[in-house]
Amino acid sequence: MTDPSLDSAFASIAERVIPGATLLAHRPLKGGVSAAVHVLEIMSPAGAARVVVRRHGVASWKPLADDVTQAEFQLLAALHGLGLPVPRPLLLDVSARLLPSPFFVMEMVEGSTHIPEDRLDSALRQMADLLAHLHSLDLRSLSLPLLSQREDPIQGALEFLPTDAESAPLRDLISSYELRTPRAALLHGDFWPGNVLWREAQLAALIDWEDAAIGPAASDIACCRAELNVAFGARAAASFTDYYRAASEDDVHDLHLWDVYVGSAALATMHEWGLPPEVEASRRERTSRFVDHAAEALLRTL
Repeated sequence: MTDPSLDSAFASIAERVIPGATLLAHRPLKGGVSAAVHVLEIMSPAGAARVVVRRHGVASWKPLADDVTQAEFQLLAALHGLGLPVPRPLLLDVSARLLPSPFFVMEMVEGSTHIPEDRLDSALRQMADLLAHLHSLDLRSLSLPLLSQREDPIQGALEFLPTDAESAPLRDLISSYELRTPRAALLHGDFWPGNVLWREAQLAALIDWEDAAIGPAASDIACCRAELNVAFGARAAASFTDYYRAASEDDVHDLHLWDVYVGSAALATMHEWGLPPEVEASRRERTSRFVDHAAEALLRTL
């Protein structure tokens, strides 16, 4: 049974996106944990179309900035204008009149997040190339919304690492770590296979930009490495990193520190992600190994 209030709201949204359009159907998209996402099937004078409504603030454990909806909409507009593979934004509404919170509408990008094993290497290269291109953009020439600075990985790691005796040497090492100051880059903020859509083995779109920020490229790389390690193993994470280094002119500073931070943050918050117990157990075991290997690598760099 559909929600009459949503039926009415989505019908109004469809007509605002395309004047004269009528709503045929709507359905939620699953997978995200911090935004409510719905697909609207609409009929307009030009024919049938599908658009996506994205509304933030549905995960109590993930606080977001008040202007996150407007910022993501503006960022998509800027990146789409540059020809990057992102959904085209169509409508922004921050009034909270039609829906309980601000939302925006974007074109529906057809594709799947699934990466077949026999196409993994090509996918890793395409992801690395796109991320390197994103990080190479000249921030001074972009019409970007006001984005936050990426957090300090030293303080972040110390916040999430366990405080037991076994973790004490690693905490001491990180406490005295001398962080470099690399060139600031535009970061996706949550770059992992689940936010990449594929169509016929080609990268079709990078989605979900609510965590975009300004900061060191290593932040995005570490996020993807941790997720690739869970999904495909350490070799895939290493290959992705090699492809990124080949595509980027910048050195990747402090990557192992970012690995520790990203991995320890995941371990500390994973119980809030709503995963099935067996999935969480497997992910937790692989992420723990990822953090251990990053800590060992960090020690070797000093």
